Amino acid sequence: MNRKLASTAASVALAMLVAAGTTAAAKDVAACVSSQEADAMRLRDLQSRLMVAALSCNQQAAYNGFVEKFRPSLTLAGQQIVSYFKRIGGGEPALNRHLTQLANAAGLARAEEPESYCGDTWAMFLLLEEEPQGLSTIAAKYVPGVAMPAQCGAPEAPAQAPIEAAAPTAPVIKASTATK
Repeated sequence: MNRKLASTAASVALAMLVAAGTTAAAKDVAACVSSQEADAMRLRDLQSRLMVAALSCNQQAAYNGFVEKFRPSLTLAGQQIVSYFKRIGGGEPALNRHLTQLANAAGLARAEEPESYCGDTWAMFLLLEEEPQGLSTIAAKYVPGVAMPAQCGAPEAPAQAPIEAAAPTAPVIKASTATK
């Protein structure tokens, strides 16, 4: 009788472990990003970097040209990011946290190396002017300023915290708001 009870207890424990693992895996899949969402997040990170450059490197005209030229891509990326945060249950608060994290990371990068930051962003503006089809390539080259969620179906990378927000639209920056 003890043997049967022990066997039943072991079966129940195993079932609970499998269920817990399945629940965790389901949460990971729900929070992972599709390749389109990952591209959208990288584009939004690039946009944040360029926005900081517009304000702190006196590159407003270049940024405004970027926004006008790539408005459809930026809008689509913003919609994909909003959808991601709705899907994972974070909604607008998580989106806003993510946007703030992107801006803070870009501002910190600018503060740490102001000359190279301004030079690098200026080079990006020029490259995008000459080769607009390179937008996704340029966005993919730069390591995000904040942690990115895992890409669905991608090999597991080192652990990163899920992102908490994103950007729906691309604001145009007025020259009068810029500072050096």
